[in-house]
Amino acid sequence: MKTVPSPEFATLADKVLQERLLQLVREFQISYVFFEQTNSLTPSHLIIVTSKQKDILTIQSRKWIRCCNASANVLIHVTSQTRMDFELKAGNPFFSSYCRRSATLYQNQEAKDLEDFDRKLFKKRFTGFKNKYYHDRDILLSEAVRFQKVDSLTGLFMTYLSVFEFDVRYLEALHIGQCFVSDILHERIRRLARFFPEIEKLFVKKNGEEYYLILELEKAKEVGEFGDEIRLNEKLVNSVVEIENRLSELVSSRFKDLKTKLKADTARGTVTVVSESNGEDKELQEIVSQILSIRMVEEIYCFHRTTNHQSTTYFFLFVGEGLGREVLGRIQQSVQSKSEEKCELILIGHSRAWIQTNLYSYQSFFQKVMTLENLVFQSRNNLPAIHWENPHTPEYPDLEYYYLSATKLTEQYFALRKNSDNSNFEGLESLFSQSVTRMLRTFVFAGLSYLPNYLPARSLWHLCVYASPKLEKLEYLFEKLSGESFFKEVDYYRRFYHKLSRMTEEKLEVTDEILKSMKQYLETVCARLICIR
Repeated sequence: MKTVPSPEFATLADKVLQERLLQLVREFQISYVFFEQTNSLTPSHLIIVTSKQKDILTIQSRKWIRCCNASANVLIHVTSQTRMDFELKAGNPFFSSYCRRSATLYQNQEAKDLEDFDRKLFKKRFTGFKNKYYHDRDILLSEAVRFQKVDSLTGLFMTYLSVFEFDVRYLEALHIGQCFVSDILHERIRRLARFFPEIEKLFVKKNGEEYYLILELEKAKEVGEFGDEIRLNEKLVNSVVEIENRLSELVSSRFKDLKTKLKADTARGTVTVVSESNGEDKELQEIVSQILSIRMVEEIYCFHRTTNHQSTTYFFLFVGEGLGREVLGRIQQSVQSKSEEKCELILIGHSRAWIQTNLYSYQSFFQKVMTLENLVFQSRNNLPAIHWENPHTPEYPDLEYYYLSATKLTEQYFALRKNSDNSNFEGLESLFSQSVTRMLRTFVFAGLSYLPNYLPARSLWHLCVYASPKLEKLEYLFEKLSGESFFKEVDYYRRFYHKLSRMTEEKLEVTDEILKSMKQYLETVCARLICIR
């Protein structure tokens, strides 16, 4: 009898996939092909079982298989018959769920017929498989507890690295049907994410290849060799424990899902829904839509808003790549122009990796802002949460430096002011604008535990008032000097310009008062923080 595809194989809806599978069974000794068709919103599963272990890597390297897994329309799993038989006897529910007689697309004539599903036998094997996971995990965690009791951060991190690898191995077995213990953990997580995107929620990427928390744990290997434990971040212990608990929860959830799926004999996937807004504010939704039409980001948080008789001011944090001053400025100008100046945007933008790396300085601010209540857009559901440091004490690195930079420049303004004659005010506008900008930026740092990039003066001022509403009292001085053009003039004069000064003695008296008042506020706030430090 010739080896031919089964009738189900011949009537596969995807004709391109059908031809490729036909070619595959001609080239290799394929024992079985199983196909689990799902709805259009979740990927289908194709399991190729080869009779020879050595053929697995060759089949996996085929371009069309790599492309299928990258697009996630059809997830292709390649394993050997020996591995399938072993895992079925071990009680791995992945093989029991997907390698069923009813899902058989192709069976080689030399391959043995699949056994009928024995619920009682499966339950016994599955219980043993599941209990082994929890038993071995408990042993590893008990080692971690012992290291924690003796204050060995190196031992604790190395043990948790082993627990992470252990959890990932089970997730690979339950989602891919194959474990990749010889690969580095970063690569294993990236591969697993193609089959199980949910895992991306757990880990912040340091770069395109590596994950921040894994790198922190891996430092323990070097520390164990050279004894420099100060390099380890003790404040990440709670995040490490939390992520491991969530990994274990994912394993438990997969156990439950596969068991339920097997009972129902149907594929049940999770539909990913993009969240656009957590509120009913139509104006806010419209603003978010306009923002996304200009630049796609990963997340948008609206963390504050104020309203007066003329307009509403929205404070946004964007999380994503390439959010420099030019991009933020383009978004700000476009949205404000379309609203006919009825809304104003205060924009902050950073990458997730930048936020994670700078928690030492800025966690207090970002932890307050990046909450579910403030989230108004999320590009996908599997974005990782930040690994917050715990305990965290707000730090203000170089605050004294920024404070001195602002106050000394202000003193320079007054020195020039004192010694200039009434016919020559050149340079005073520039010194005034630079002094105002430096003091605003320093005040934001002191008030919010966040040092903004070089934002427009008006945005800096709004952040100052957000940090300390009583500062709003100074606005009458701004209006007295330049009306509504005050911040535009500050931005203009802090850049290079080649024109004669338009300052008058009357205006200079107002600028004197502004700088004295701002300097007094800044001294009060910074003196307390610098003293604490």
